[in-house]
Amino acid sequence: MAQPALLPVTLTCNTDLRFIDLIQVVGSEFLKHLSFSQEDGERLWLAIQEGIANAMRHGNKLEKEKPVKVTFTPKADRFEIRIEDRGPGVDLDALPDPNLPENLLKPGGRGVYFMRQVMDEVHMERSPKGSTLVLVKARKVREAHA
Repeated sequence: MAQPALLPVTLTCNTDLRFIDLIQVVGSEFLKHLSFSQEDGERLWLAIQEGIANAMRHGNKLEKEKPVKVTFTPKADRFEIRIEDRGPGVDLDALPDPNLPENLLKPGGRGVYFMRQVMDEVHMERSPKGSTLVLVKARKVREAHA
């Protein structure tokens, strides 16, 4: 008998970096249920954590009254994470390459690069209400055993 599909889970919190640990509990459980290896799960979580921290720091400017919403959506072929904030968003393709010699010693600027190394898809959606960072990781679909 096939297992029922997991439904999306959405967590909304104030902009406070301490909430990242709470969100991690939910995210880590999803990664276990989706059969990612421990190493892949750790890399995925670091990418998700970076996205949430960026939403709080850069999107919401650490203004505690502004919410951050994180939605975990497990699908048969992928795991999607949407991180929403109230900021205007950023053109991810316009960010400087942290591997260029002139950027090697600059602090910061490596989070999106890391997310792109770990995830299969990283993009930004913008709206009048704010922006949403979308992270997608493909899942290996297992053959059904008869």
